[in-house]
Amino acid sequence: MIVEVIAVGTELLLGQIVNSNVAFIGRKLAEDGFDAHFQVTVGDNVARLTDAIRTAAARSNAVVLTGGIGPTQDDLTREALCQVTGRPMMRNETHAAVIRDRLMAARGVMPESNLRQADYPEGADQLPNANGLALGIALEYQGTMLFAVPGVPSEMKAMVENQVLPRLRQTAGVSKVLTSRVLKTWGLGESQVAEILDDLFGSSNPSVAFLIDGPEVRVRITAKAENSVLGEALIAPVETEVRSRLGSTVFGQGDDTIESILIGLLAERSWKLGTVEAVTLGQVGARLAAAPGGEAVFSGSLAISAHPPEALLLPKNGPTGVATAIALADRAAALHAAEVAVSVTDADTPELEGRPTRTVWIGVHTPDLTRGRSIRLLGVGEKFRSFATTAALHTARQAISGEWWDT
Repeated sequence: MIVEVIAVGTELLLGQIVNSNVAFIGRKLAEDGFDAHFQVTVGDNVARLTDAIRTAAARSNAVVLTGGIGPTQDDLTREALCQVTGRPMMRNETHAAVIRDRLMAARGVMPESNLRQADYPEGADQLPNANGLALGIALEYQGTMLFAVPGVPSEMKAMVENQVLPRLRQTAGVSKVLTSRVLKTWGLGESQVAEILDDLFGSSNPSVAFLIDGPEVRVRITAKAENSVLGEALIAPVETEVRSRLGSTVFGQGDDTIESILIGLLAERSWKLGTVEAVTLGQVGARLAAAPGGEAVFSGSLAISAHPPEALLLPKNGPTGVATAIALADRAAALHAAEVAVSVTDADTPELEGRPTRTVWIGVHTPDLTRGRSIRLLGVGEKFRSFATTAALHTARQAISGEWWDT
């Protein structure tokens, strides 16, 4: 079954809101084995929205619209569905009364425009909204299933999972489910990972795909089977092979993040971590402290803007390069009274094959040892800082777990 997604909202076209709804719906459709050939974003214009729905309905078995079913004048999805299907607009008076009672109780005022959230094209099913007032819409038009769900993410997610997907499964007679495992790696580029796993890429079930997330590369293994247990059984040997080939570059899976893993390593040892940062401007400490559980293991961060950065903490004519990173990490440990301390500095370095690169120096102090390393990273400005921050977090992880000392 081919399912097309249409995101409705001028704010999406202007970049004022990140279009996360399409990503969520696309992921859920893929997990159930539905094909998605097109994803469209259209502004709050009834003529253009009508054209988008007609086009989608002509080339897909089902269309899911997200957004445009709220109470304001620019919420036009219902009107567009009526124009496409030639159906008149109806109002669910029972739900209109619910809207009126809730808003009067909560705000003491009820603008009549709110009642539009009870409207629907004649003959359509209205989908309950577990987290809001706008009812969703489900109807069939010339053999194509049309769905309209809210644009508010919390409302959209519940309606897609509890109302839209079950209807799609029933219509398609879906008998198999998709099960996926995502392994997260750091230390190798996407092309390197793809080369190492090249022969696995040709497998169809399970299939292997590569997803880049900044400096981290994700390996997704997906299997189609009658149920998730059988899917996991198909995935297991492929996962074992992937882990064997990539070794310690695999640092987590699923919802793991470098922050969550690092926090876990620190918490297990009752250690705290502090930083001294030049190039990353305090982002290493900020990312750690902002993550769930981070405050409990974060000791402090000092952002240095001096050039050279070590001038604020080290004697004049002191060490440079990796030696600087080591010395700064030791000073940071004392400064923050932390068992683990990370330092991040950098130096201007020549371009690599015409691309801007810089070398970042990272030092990590642990109760056992202080070591430093240099890593050359692509990018300038905020991209470089982001990559350097991730590199520092991973280097701290390696130092605590002992992996780094063997490299």
